Amino acid sequence: LLPSAWLDEMRRPCAINPEYGLLWWLNIGRVQLPSAPESSYAAKGAGSNMIWIDPEHDLVVVVRWVDKASLDGFVAKVLASVRR
Repeated sequence: LLPSAWLDEMRRPCAINPEYGLLWWLNIGRVQLPSAPESSYAAKGAGSNMIWIDPEHDLVVVVRWVDKASLDGFVAKVLASVRR
């Protein structure tokens, strides 16, 4: 549905903040989500809504109204269930 060049561009770090692409938070240095692969990225919105994409594990995860401090723990649990 989307050109692959657009997907590449949205994952390119911007000059102002290397953890940010085109409306997506990049996991550069695993800062945003330490439990997730560095190649993953996420859209985050009000109420701790998150769309997390992990190409390494072929995952697209959507969560709503999660405590912001619990997002990484949630990601760790999802990945633990995938690795079993």
